[in-house]
Amino acid sequence: MNFWHIQLHPNDSSNFNEKRVIELLSQKKIIGLGQWEKGESLRNQFYNEMKEGDIVAVKSGNRPIALVMVDGPAFKVDVVNKNLDWFPFRRKIKILDFYDPAYNFTFPDSRGTLKICRDRSKSTSQRIINWYLLAQRKTLMENIKLSNKRISEIKELWKQYQSEYDDIQLRDIEKQIEELQHQWKIYCDKIKDDSLTIDDYTNRKNSDDAAMPGGYLCNFFERTTRVIYGSSKPGNANNFMVKLNEDGETYTLKKELRKGEKQTEHTKEQALEVFNQSIKPLLKTIVISTNPEDIISAIESSDYHGKQVLRKAAVLNNHHTFLSMYSDDAINTLHNEFVLSDEIRNLGKTHEIRLIINDLLNIDTSNRVESVLLSRFLWKYATITGIADEDSPNVILYGPPGTGKTYSVHNSLKYLCQGDKSRYEMVQFHPSFTYEDFIEGIKPKGVTENGNIKFNLVDGIFKKFCKKAKKECIKANEENRDPNSYYFIVDEINRANLSSVFGETLSLLEKDYRHNGIDGDNLMKTQYSGLIEDLIKDNPSNKSLAYHLENGNVYFGVPKNVFFIGMMNDVDKSIDTFDLALRRRFKWIRKDCDYDVIENDVKYRNGEDFNNIETYRKCCESLNKYISEDLGLGKSYEFGHSFFMKISDISNSKNITKKNLENLFKLHLQPTFREYLRAMFPESELDKKIDEGLKYFTNPIKGK
Repeated sequence: MNFWHIQLHPNDSSNFNEKRVIELLSQKKIIGLGQWEKGESLRNQFYNEMKEGDIVAVKSGNRPIALVMVDGPAFKVDVVNKNLDWFPFRRKIKILDFYDPAYNFTFPDSRGTLKICRDRSKSTSQRIINWYLLAQRKTLMENIKLSNKRISEIKELWKQYQSEYDDIQLRDIEKQIEELQHQWKIYCDKIKDDSLTIDDYTNRKNSDDAAMPGGYLCNFFERTTRVIYGSSKPGNANNFMVKLNEDGETYTLKKELRKGEKQTEHTKEQALEVFNQSIKPLLKTIVISTNPEDIISAIESSDYHGKQVLRKAAVLNNHHTFLSMYSDDAINTLHNEFVLSDEIRNLGKTHEIRLIINDLLNIDTSNRVESVLLSRFLWKYATITGIADEDSPNVILYGPPGTGKTYSVHNSLKYLCQGDKSRYEMVQFHPSFTYEDFIEGIKPKGVTENGNIKFNLVDGIFKKFCKKAKKECIKANEENRDPNSYYFIVDEINRANLSSVFGETLSLLEKDYRHNGIDGDNLMKTQYSGLIEDLIKDNPSNKSLAYHLENGNVYFGVPKNVFFIGMMNDVDKSIDTFDLALRRRFKWIRKDCDYDVIENDVKYRNGEDFNNIETYRKCCESLNKYISEDLGLGKSYEFGHSFFMKISDISNSKNITKKNLENLFKLHLQPTFREYLRAMFPESELDKKIDEGLKYFTNPIKGK
């Protein structure tokens, strides 16, 4: 859409005030242009460039009056009312909002009858766009995408999540919040009175005079507040825009670099220029602003690289307005599911989600503990529901071993199904797994009186599960509600001959060919349908063998409430071996080593952080980089984070040593690493490659 601003004053505007404009808009639902000799270029814009769906700010000079959406093509009338709708050239509009004095803004550009906002970075353009977003938020609850069933599920999940915390844990969270808010106030006071120094901001943690909370502000954001307010890692320290180098004298300044250009060292004077001109004003806007849109706009339109850090500052200052979640993936998952909105900015989406969830769950916005729990709950919800949804009911999770595929799915199911184990089934595929195991087939079933092997037609595990999900569809239809979701999970899905296992039922997995559980649509006959029909004719009690029976015909289908989740280590067998027809029916989600999990969740035996956990993270990254890039094996051969988390069982002190790494490598990494190498290199080179891998793993750790 385009954004415009327009003034509706007639040539004689002496008796035409803003109240008259509001009356015109309210009664006629139109905007327009008058007839004058030099207005041809504006009329051309009005007729040809302005489109339905464009947003127009109606103003008087620099004073905003209303925000409207174009709702029809341009047209001309021959008779006008000079006291009301004086203009002959018109467009129908929908009123989005009338200006409220509480908004407290004006337009820098006060001139012009009609203008298009070609440069959206201009101040007037930004004001109009922000006003549009504000108007959208006022109608958020009218644009919720969640079904009544999903709302009920979220409410139940929220109650369940709250019950997991006892009074002692809640008091501990409250105590941590109090301490962090006290520390944040120390920084806020310095930001407000402009006394925050560059030394307060960057790399003073280990200095003798580092008296600020967390040592310095960047570390306070990144580390000190992590447990309560979530991880907002900017990627690396350079994304804080100004970083003191290890020499304690020069600085690295983040800037856009041309390919191949190296970052140069800068003086403190150069660093101060960036700090004073770019960083301090941003922090001050966040700290002093009371309007969420001002905060959102300041952060998301800035050239600050580590915007996650600024978003955390916004959360610290406005716990009731935002969520302590900073990942684009998680926020996008929630926003796409919750609300129909044109908002594209991370923090803007976070704000909209917060407004909706505050209302749906009746959140006490004055309760800071509840805000912390809410963010944790929504993070968990987003991580889980992002795996499989109604638009993509079939999912494959793939990646290196040890990346938590099975663990995350298993925990997600217990959470989503609220402990109801009947709603999910987990099975592991293997090379001898067949169509008869999966759908249906003739199998040995005991011995006859004459001592002969008895064969029966039996349902496979997936068909049994689909029957169970179908019963839920029928029950839900009778109770006039949406059916509960059912989850079928296959571990090591790539180890079986999938085309053979699925057979003719493969097409039934597709979203558009799912069975509603009631009528005869989206069903097909299987290779055993004829046999089942004959068995039913012989004995009506055999009806239980049929998924769906209609006019004596037996059919199979996959109910719409079944989600199919497969998992595979692609190092075992390439994705390319999947049949193309099978691959296109699944959403593929790659799971790689999560170094944030290593840094955030690996603890010493008493539950405290390791002193050099950041260095240990670099060790893990170094080994995986050696495997994937230096050896050329690719990311599929990297180690997942679960391998590296075993350091907690090995280290005897809070400082991880080279000896600890050597023990971890030999006990847990080397056997798998050798098997990887054996497939790619001759036996004579294996020991050399293993020694090189150990060197890369231990190099970042100083000392023994």
